[in-house]
Amino acid sequence: MKRRGFIKKGLLWASYVLGSAVFAYPALSFMSFRKITKRKVVFRPDEQQSTVNLKEGIYLTKEGDDFCALSARCTHLGCTLNYDIVSRRFNCPCHGSIFDLSGKWLSGPAKKNLDRILLTKKANGDVEVVVEI
Repeated sequence: MKRRGFIKKGLLWASYVLGSAVFAYPALSFMSFRKITKRKVVFRPDEQQSTVNLKEGIYLTKEGDDFCALSARCTHLGCTLNYDIVSRRFNCPCHGSIFDLSGKWLSGPAKKNLDRILLTKKANGDVEVVVEI
């Protein structure tokens, strides 16, 4: 093979590699990169009066003076949970999973407890929850 033919083949293969990389990059970066954003949910003192409060996909439960923030998404398939006042449990309306007030799994197809979310109690009485999306 002559030098001119070798250079042509090398440039052709380089263009194949570069073209493949240009087309593959968006798909690969979409599958591998996840931007984590945070949002704050604030429960004001008047929203903390009942035992269980729901706001923006977060349940704030109150036992005495202790607060607990739980995700309102079922750990089975992500359905939004309902709170049953009579039984004092969280029920999944779609698949029947049941969780207690602390988020502990009791029955149903979900096998994990509800996700607990870190909360902070502010000096003015607000309870602030930071959720990563």
